[in-house]
Amino acid sequence: MHKIPEPSNKDLRSFGLLTGIIAAVLFGLFFPWLLESETWPRWPWIVLGVLGGFGLLLPVVLKPVYYVWMYLGAGLGWVNTRIILGVIFYLLFTPIALVMWLLRKDPMRRRLDAGSSSYRLPSQKSEVKRMENPF
Repeated sequence: MHKIPEPSNKDLRSFGLLTGIIAAVLFGLFFPWLLESETWPRWPWIVLGVLGGFGLLLPVVLKPVYYVWMYLGAGLGWVNTRIILGVIFYLLFTPIALVMWLLRKDPMRRRLDAGSSSYRLPSQKSEVKRMENPF
């Protein structure tokens, strides 16, 4: 994994306030409303108070929490990248390759031709007018 850069006081302040607000809105308002809960939890508001308070008054205290959060995010990003790329490869590219193999399509012209003296394709001469306004 990569190294997490040293956070400034501004970074720690933003981290404390933003993380506290997201926890309060998500777990204190949205999920209880979505699940039609009879009781509304208090802990997200306590998290907002602690993170927001330290973020505003003493942001350097949030440095260990910041590092844990950033390493957790980097680890999850590493895992998710491999999962997403694996799913795309096996669900998108593999079926396309199989269909093209069944249809004997070779858009890159990789087939060997024993009778050919060269695999070079002659280039097409471009018109001068095309180069005056290439885009």
